[in-house]
Amino acid sequence: MHDVIVIGGGVIGLSIARELAGRKSVLLLDRGSTGQGTSRAAAGMLTPLSEADDQGPFFQLCRASHAMYDGFVQDLQSETGSDVGYSTDGLLCLSSSEDSANVIQRRYEWQKNAGFDVQLLSADAVHEMEPLVTVPICTAVFIPGDRSVTPRRLVNALREACFNRGVEIRTGLHVDSIARNQVRVGKMILEAANIVIASGVWSPELSGLDPPIPVYPRKGQILSLGMPAGAFRRMIRWGSSYFVPRSSGELVVGATNEDVGFDLSNTPAGLGRLLMDAQQISSHVGAYPILETWTGLRPATPDELPILGPSAIPGVYYATGHYRNGVLLAPITAAIVSDLVRGRKPGFAIDAYAPSRFGMGHV
Repeated sequence: MHDVIVIGGGVIGLSIARELAGRKSVLLLDRGSTGQGTSRAAAGMLTPLSEADDQGPFFQLCRASHAMYDGFVQDLQSETGSDVGYSTDGLLCLSSSEDSANVIQRRYEWQKNAGFDVQLLSADAVHEMEPLVTVPICTAVFIPGDRSVTPRRLVNALREACFNRGVEIRTGLHVDSIARNQVRVGKMILEAANIVIASGVWSPELSGLDPPIPVYPRKGQILSLGMPAGAFRRMIRWGSSYFVPRSSGELVVGATNEDVGFDLSNTPAGLGRLLMDAQQISSHVGAYPILETWTGLRPATPDELPILGPSAIPGVYYATGHYRNGVLLAPITAAIVSDLVRGRKPGFAIDAYAPSRFGMGHV
């Protein structure tokens, strides 16, 4: 019998397992290979300011996790010797229309008034920072504190850190149901004092959950281009499209947001829109080779907020439904779940993410 069973081996599940290991005996179960689902498909943007219109509870959660990232990455790299592709070069938000300029201007003003480091830029200033940008610019804002990480490298480092800390990882196991202190996998019963549901879009398929988890997939198509060395340094957001440059020479271009169930196909419409937007941001990228195309399934909830906290079943905790922010929220989610499992009040308010907001039964 383990102290904790974590169901799900993406960035959230691995971060939780790593955080608990050492104090607790931890078993992590994954339906596939760890980190090969939604986490592998993510772009790795750590940018809470770039889409925030106010200082609501979710923004505060994202900011708190963002503030943990420097230490999170430093500790991971020290533990494993792995480079997780962490970039601190910031993000440029560009607008090319009056409507989008108004949105960016409003965000800039409240963020500046709130004391955040945001900088309003002229088109000339943008071109000094990123000479290859060719889209017409009405307004631009630079957020120097925004970060990015390479998710595939991150999950590899997390997996290695889990091994180093004594986490037992079993892959290729489909969990059928859970009950108090029990997880059923086929005819096998696994026991633990605590169970953490961190299986993203697959969470609703577990029977026995109370309350049920209203998570559903939102498909994101994404691609990468091979860019010349130093072509782009900073992340660039333009409308719903973005660039994430990597030190490896990849330029990640994303992403669609589609409600099409568990369809993982890449489509001409999806990739075509990304390629068209990419060439709007910079006409130069039209000559770059396409390195890879892929798709991920974001675990969305009806209110687009994560499900985080205790269920109606004693010892069962939810850490799922992180939608587009799983990579960003990994450090703080791990800290919160660790506190809950250890019987401590989390250091961050989680009432807004309680599973009970979707209805709680009685066990």
